Amino acid sequence: MDTTRIKKLYSNLINDIEFDVLELGLKKPNIFQILNISKKEIRHSNFLAWLLDPNESHKIGGVFLKRFLREVFSSSRFEEIDQIAVEGLDISNAKIYREWNNIDILIIVDGIIICIENKVGSKEHSNQLERYKKIVQNQFPKLKKTYVYLNPEGLDSVDQSEYYHPIGYNFIVDSLERILEIYDHSINERVKNYISDYLIIIKREIMNNDKLIKTAINIYENHKELFDFIIENKPDHVDRLQEIFTSQILKRGWILGSTSKKYLRFTTSAIKELVYINKGSNGWKNKESYLLEFELYPPTNAITFKSVIAPSDENYNTSRLEEILREIDGFKKPIGKKWLCGYSEKTRFKYDDIPEKTNEDIEVFFNKFLDKVSPIVAKIENKFVEYSDELMQLKKTD
Repeated sequence: MDTTRIKKLYSNLINDIEFDVLELGLKKPNIFQILNISKKEIRHSNFLAWLLDPNESHKIGGVFLKRFLREVFSSSRFEEIDQIAVEGLDISNAKIYREWNNIDILIIVDGIIICIENKVGSKEHSNQLERYKKIVQNQFPKLKKTYVYLNPEGLDSVDQSEYYHPIGYNFIVDSLERILEIYDHSINERVKNYISDYLIIIKREIMNNDKLIKTAINIYENHKELFDFIIENKPDHVDRLQEIFTSQILKRGWILGSTSKKYLRFTTSAIKELVYINKGSNGWKNKESYLLEFELYPPTNAITFKSVIAPSDENYNTSRLEEILREIDGFKKPIGKKWLCGYSEKTRFKYDDIPEKTNEDIEVFFNKFLDKVSPIVAKIENKFVEYSDELMQLKKTD
């Protein structure tokens, strides 16, 4: 695509009134985005627990709690109470607990227990719903008990659908929008802003049906050629990260080894001298039998430091190298038979924040991690030196 064509397409975009609507909407401040908690499950549970508590500072009383209870007891899973009876419940002394025995939200109201598991981005795991049910049954044998599986789509639990009533986030949205509409003049202005911001986040980040998302889809469809060109040529932030990390590794006097998109590998002068280089391919460009590496893994916001023995030629004794390294405190017997990782150290890094970070910010972060793993690098180097004669013999094996 030539420059003249790009300029014409860009002019069409910025003159599209929907582009202005989207730009203004995205610039509107939102407390949940400002605090960077829009997708954090625990923060959603905190806010919902606040709204559910009739005695909290929002001053909407039990309005949201009663709507929630009516929805819960509309389910045929619970025969001891129905939604009509909710009006007769004494909610004045309702207790709302967060993370009680790892249960997201626990409500105790008028002799009834409501156990709520809230899933925003993750899925149920490790039989947690069954465990929570058993905990509630054991702790409150004489109270009526109900169980709720709250999730964006309102899907049934995989393993506990017989006991857990599914509630979707669309119910949360409908309820809060109705409360804002009916009680508009009696709700504190700050509370209204909190609830409004929360509704925007649910629709935009969780349910993907915010009006701005629909506007964005329209803009994309109307200017598809330009956006596809931009997407194809957008900068790769992981490449930038790796470039910065590489510079800091080199500053420490370490030596780069075989690298790839996700793996930044290195060695030291003392280690390199004693490492066998394979004659055949082993998956690494330079065919080293041993390297230290940083694995960059955006899906889990993780950076992992590892000590790795690579697959090697049959004549090279990788088992002996493993035995030598396992003499170092903290090293364990590797799991697996091909790539042998006897030591790893992990840190969290938010890859989505890379565009907002300066190079200096990233350097400071990475150097803290380097400071943490440097002692183990030194121990590995010392161990190679300690066994230098034997390792040199292994290296010369034909």
